Amino acid sequence: GCMEEMMTSKKEMAIILNKIAAVFGKEVDEKLVSVYHLALKHYPRMALADAAMLCVQEKSFMPRPNELVEMIRKYDLERKWQCVEPSTERMYWVLFREGYESTDELSEIECREIFGAEYIGLAKLNKAGKEVLKSGDVLTEWRALYLNSQRS
Repeated sequence: GCMEEMMTSKKEMAIILNKIAAVFGKEVDEKLVSVYHLALKHYPRMALADAAMLCVQEKSFMPRPNELVEMIRKYDLERKWQCVEPSTERMYWVLFREGYESTDELSEIECREIFGAEYIGLAKLNKAGKEVLKSGDVLTEWRALYLNSQRS
């Protein structure tokens, strides 16, 4: 069913946590991933990714699971991601996971991961992607924060 697919895996939780941790200069271990995963696995991965980005922008310390939940509720992120086309959701996930700024950076392998059987080449994606990724997108801001944290 729809809800099954929306659950976040432990691996996905680790990816999200590692990105937050990098910004706040923290270490992530298996135990931490398990705790967050247990508390948050019922939320869609992109709702968690969005919540994580918002926490990075609004807080000065690593968010606890309940703070991620607060962000999800405050911005209605669960519903936002349930209403998105699955391929669009996958595209955003790959961009988030890989730290890409735009769809131009997607490789052919990643496009196959996103679009599966309906994969139709990069040319069309670039056009579609441009419309999806509006300027001032959260991802762009996240990217800037992430890069700054890597430099320091």
